[in-house]
Amino acid sequence: MKKLLTTGALLLCCTAAHAAPGDTMSWGFSFTGFYDSVSNSFLPDEIIAGSFKGTDLDSDGLLEKDELLSLVVGELDYIACAATSNAYYHCGASSFSFSRDTGLHFSVGSYGQDPEGWVGGGRLITTGDQHYAYDFQPGTSTERHLYWTSDTKLTMISQAPEPHTWAMLAAGLLGLTWRARRSAVRPRA
Repeated sequence: MKKLLTTGALLLCCTAAHAAPGDTMSWGFSFTGFYDSVSNSFLPDEIIAGSFKGTDLDSDGLLEKDELLSLVVGELDYIACAATSNAYYHCGASSFSFSRDTGLHFSVGSYGQDPEGWVGGGRLITTGDQHYAYDFQPGTSTERHLYWTSDTKLTMISQAPEPHTWAMLAAGLLGLTWRARRSAVRPRA
């Protein structure tokens, strides 16, 4: 019975390697398939992808904007870039929430122009609604509107656990190895 309880406790250490409330969570995500209003067609291979990292500080199971460490959509971290906003460039996240029950929701944007207003552009992405991008310069301008539909698919991928989670897993595996070796060496009566 003692062996069984010890082995069970060690297995519990190994399986405890998931994010508990208050732990830092890291996730990757991708939304696939959007309606393009310019071509008037559904683009099944169009992807908006990124990642986020944060800590559920109030342990309510919901990760919110003020609990984020990073929110990368495409190539831009909308949490880090907020500090670089100025009179000619604005960047940031206006909303964010994630839980396993309610899913992923955010609104991010960046836009800017030169001081004279000749060259500029930006993008706004609001999950469940649209991705709007525009660019302008003398003589040309472009716009793109992609809309979420019922066929847009969300894929979430849990990223690698934090170092303390790996330490717990390693401790549990070492304990199991030690227990197995000790049981194998001990003579039976």
